[in-house]
Amino acid sequence: MLLFFLGNILPYFAASAFLLGMAWRTWDWLNKPVPFPLTVSAAPGGIASHAFAVAAELTWFGSLYRGDRRLWLLAWLMHASLLLILLGHLVGIALAAEQFRYFGASKEASVRLSGLLGISAGLVLVAALLALSFRRMASEHVKRISALSDYLPLMLLLAVAGTGMAMRLLTAVDLADVRAYLAGLLLLSPRPLPDIPLFIVHFTAVNVLLLYFPYSKLVHLTGAAVSRSLLVQPPPVYPTPTGSQRTMPWASRGGSP
Repeated sequence: MLLFFLGNILPYFAASAFLLGMAWRTWDWLNKPVPFPLTVSAAPGGIASHAFAVAAELTWFGSLYRGDRRLWLLAWLMHASLLLILLGHLVGIALAAEQFRYFGASKEASVRLSGLLGISAGLVLVAALLALSFRRMASEHVKRISALSDYLPLMLLLAVAGTGMAMRLLTAVDLADVRAYLAGLLLLSPRPLPDIPLFIVHFTAVNVLLLYFPYSKLVHLTGAAVSRSLLVQPPPVYPTPTGSQRTMPWASRGGSP
């Protein structure tokens, strides 16, 4: 009964909670009034320039780099390796780790290269998460302003990454079984969980993370884009007419997480 819940019910509940929660948080931000200009460094040009400025910040974390380069390095490595792992899961599982055959590699070489990239990205992710956790506990200033909501996301991410690495290094995982199981979930025809204890723990940790995501500080995935767009809008023209209100390009009301 427990395995049926973990494999056939929890994934749908977690995915629904994640999507609906993220949609609600984003809608809530976009519909909060912005009573005064928040521009910090206006991007020249029109909407395309503003979008590029926001994308550049979200890609390279420029403001964090200027403020704390050690924290920037850890944060950037964590986000970059996590993105690589997510893409690797989507492509590698869908194509059974044979994606590099499209670039001329043999089947065996593709599987080896896929595994090497996965292990490398996983090691970087685990190292970055451990370093960020140590920083939060070792620095008196950071520790003083930290709450449980700061530690829990790191622990969940470490649980996901750690069990993923354990599967890579300690257990031979049959991708065919995993593909068949995930395909069943996507086609609304769920199959029993693969009989791989580490995969069960790993997959359960992923679902718990999805459940918690929209209600945690990890939601900055969306909030960063909303808040950053407010900071690069054109500066106001002074003197501002009495009673005027700053508006956002997508609506008459803006959003700030």
